[in-house]
Order: sequence, then C-alpha cells, then structure tokens
Amino acid sequence: MPIVTQIYVKANGKKTESIRIRPNHTVKEVKSVLCAAAEISDKGNAHTDAILKLYNVRNALVPIGPNIPKNTPEEPYTVLIKMVPKATIDPPVETKKLMETIRATTEVMEEVPKLRSDMAEIQKKLVSAVSAAAHASPSVAPLATAESTTKKPYSDPTAHLAMLRASVYDEETTNLILATPRPVFSSTVLNHLKHPTFNIWDYNEVELIGLMENMFVEMDLVDTFKMDMDIVRAFLARVSVTYNQNPFHNFKHCFCVTQMMYGIINVTGVITKLTPLEKLALICGTIGHDLDHPGMNNAYQINANTDLTIIYNDISPLENHHAAVLFTLFRDPSLNILATLPEVQYRECRKQIISCILATDMAKHGEILAKFKGYSTDFNFEDQAQRQLLLQMIIKCSDISNEVRPKHVSEPWVDNLLEEFFCQSDKEKRDGLPTAPFMDREKVTKPSAQVGFIGFVMIPLFELVAKVLPNMEEPIIQPIKKAHEYYKSMLETKPAA
Repeated sequence: MPIVTQIYVKANGKKTESIRIRPNHTVKEVKSVLCAAAEISDKGNAHTDAILKLYNVRNALVPIGPNIPKNTPEEPYTVLIKMVPKATIDPPVETKKLMETIRATTEVMEEVPKLRSDMAEIQKKLVSAVSAAAHASPSVAPLATAESTTKKPYSDPTAHLAMLRASVYDEETTNLILATPRPVFSSTVLNHLKHPTFNIWDYNEVELIGLMENMFVEMDLVDTFKMDMDIVRAFLARVSVTYNQNPFHNFKHCFCVTQMMYGIINVTGVITKLTPLEKLALICGTIGHDLDHPGMNNAYQINANTDLTIIYNDISPLENHHAAVLFTLFRDPSLNILATLPEVQYRECRKQIISCILATDMAKHGEILAKFKGYSTDFNFEDQAQRQLLLQMIIKCSDISNEVRPKHVSEPWVDNLLEEFFCQSDKEKRDGLPTAPFMDREKVTKPSAQVGFIGFVMIPLFELVAKVLPNMEEPIIQPIKKAHEYYKSMLETKPAA
C-alpha cells in the first residue's frame, strides 16, 4: 500500500482540518482537497480564477503536491485562496506596462528612418566642410570615421527583447523586499548554508535574498571588489521578480542552484583555488542562469518558432536570453554589482559568466563532458582553459543537483518539474507541435523519469567531476545513488489494487 501522509491545515480562520494525501495523488488532486477543506471551488467561476497558496507556521511558502511534509495539529499549514479576475477581463499591471513599452518602441521605430536620413545628410555636410578646411590649412585633422574611432558604434534604438523584458518588472514587490529589514541568521544557519543538505523550504523569499547576500560576503567578493551592499541587495531583489512564477524554473530554483554551487566549492575545498574573478563569475552565473525562463524548453522555442529562436538562430535560445537579461540588469547603475571592476576584469568576468550560463544547455552536455573527461585524469589548475571548463562543470552539477539533497527537500522539486513538463506537453499537443515522451503525462511516471535521469545523466556527471574535486563521494555522490535506489524501488513496486 502507498504511504499515506496526514497533514493539518487551517483555511479562512476556520478550525483545523485533517487531510490524508497519497504519493500517487496528482498536484491537481491535492489542490482540490485543499480547496474542499476551505469550502471553496477550485475552479473559480465565469469571471474569476482561484489562486491557492500554502504556508507553514514560519510563513514560508510550501510547494503543493503529493509530497507536502507532515506537520502537527499544533502547527497547521495555512491555506490562502484568493479569487482573482480572469486575465481576459483586465490585463495585469505588468502586461499593461509591456503594451505601453511596445507602443512607445513602435513610435521610436517609425522615426528611425528619418533620423538616419538626417544624420547621413549632416555627416555629408561635415565631411565637405572639413575637406574644404583641410585644403585651406594642412593642420586640420581629417574627420574620424567609424573605422578610425574607438567610440561605441551606432546603436539602433529598437528595444532588444531582453532589454524590454528587464525593464518590465513587479516594482511594488521589489520595493517591499527592499523596505524589509535585512534578516539576521545564526552561525548554525550560515554554516549549514555551505552544505548540500540545506533545506530551502524553511525560508521565505526575503530570507533567501539575505542568505545570498551572505554568500557574497563569505566568498570575500564584497571586500575584494568594493561592492556596495545596497546595490547587491537591490540586484538580488530585482532578480527575484525577473524570475517567472513557473512550477520549477522560478527564483527558488535560482537559489537552490546558487546554494549548491556554494556548497560544492566549500565541501570540496576548491574555493581556495579559485580566483576572486572566478568566484564572482560562478555566483553571477548561477544567479542568472535561468532569468526570465518562460517555462517552455528550447525544443518548444525552436518548434514554435518563437522570437527567441529568431534572435539567437536556434542556438541555445533560452540560455542566450538568460545571459542577455542578466547583463541588461547590470546596465542599471542601481543594480550593477560589477560596476567597480576595471574594464579588463569586467570583460573577462563577462566572458566567464556567459560561458557558465551557456553550459547549462543540455544539448551541449555530451560535448562538455567529453572535453572534461580528457582533462580529468591529469587536471592542470595552471591551464586557464581547463579552469574555465571546471567552472562550467560546477554550474552544470549545481543546475541538476536536487537529488543531492535529502528526500523531503528534493522530492517536491520532482513534482514541480513534472508539472512544468506536463504543461508544456499539453500545449504542444494543442498547438500540433512535436512532443517528448519524457514530458507526456500519459507516458511518464515520477519513478521512471527519475531512474533514467539519475542513472544516465546525474551519476556519470558527478562521478566525472569527482575525479578532479576531492571529498565528493560521501556528501554528494552517495545521496544521489541513494535517491536512485529509492526511485528504482518505487518503479519495481506494483501499485495497490
């Protein structure tokens, strides 16, 4: 018989209700049970939708699914259900801002041909005037051309998609985060932050931002690069609202990847071998690696011929977009944590950040592993190319590291990822696009998905990195193998009749 989890919830100030959840329940079924406890329909009505959120006693958001952690009647979860107008009645504020930005951009685009014509005419007159002056006086220098000047080239005022997206954000939430006092953490929490077992579900968003700030301090980046902590905080707050509210690719995933990177470099001790610039590239790369992820993968982008595939010519469209949005944020002086870097260091850091983010495209997985395998038997920390490849491997491990964490921390992420996959597959079917079997709710189960992914992707990746980085077996690789056995046992156990 499947294990039944009993949880206690309180909704709308009413008495505490007891709910029993089985692991084979879907996210939709769990939401329906929670709505029933709140005595409200989970379908809304003709004009409204029901938005459901679950909080623990620490006011931290709890992911809704079949793996909700057990609690007690004394510490019930709080169910909050909000009825919101359907989007077709009144577009959200962000949508209105986006529409206004597009309208303004269109107006600018209409003026571009005339501006270019006027500029060309003015330049012709200047060239003629300087030429005449040169004949009259040989000391007059010739007019600088685009080829002979180091000034920035002409920039089309048409807004790039990444710039447009970075300019449209939830300003109210951002200001609320910045107005909240910085959280204070115990030495126990900060030490735990350096280990792969860290439990993200114990903290709310403001606390996660505070923990990220601490990583910058502990990695000695603030002192080394003379960073303004208010700018660091403003940057992280903007990042948090630039991640979309996807089931999986959201700000909490951003934190998980960043924290796992932080855990790996501390547990293995490689943090002592990294330069300050490499550490800065790693933390910026992990923070920005999925910025503005739309919840649909590269295959969907290419098959649906989206704007991103047109801009990036089908080459890692999402990863290129994530990097572009990140560096668009850095253009804002109030967010630019790289502002104090000298030009040469900035260019090197930018190159390393982009390299790390592009490495998270799983289409490049085999190529990167094959290259690293050639270095792994005699890795040379004095070789810059090998060091850069190691940074790529660290961020790749961090990106798919959930199974390194304890089961009660990692398993909700599996439900969230499958929910996002299923939503994409459903849309692809509706739109007549190709679908992937591992994303089809009718063809895949949680254990079947995990057994294959852990066995064929995670274990080979982490074992290869362990040939270069020490102390990975017990704190990192063994938990992965334990998770593999857990899902294999689920796959082998026949469901109860």
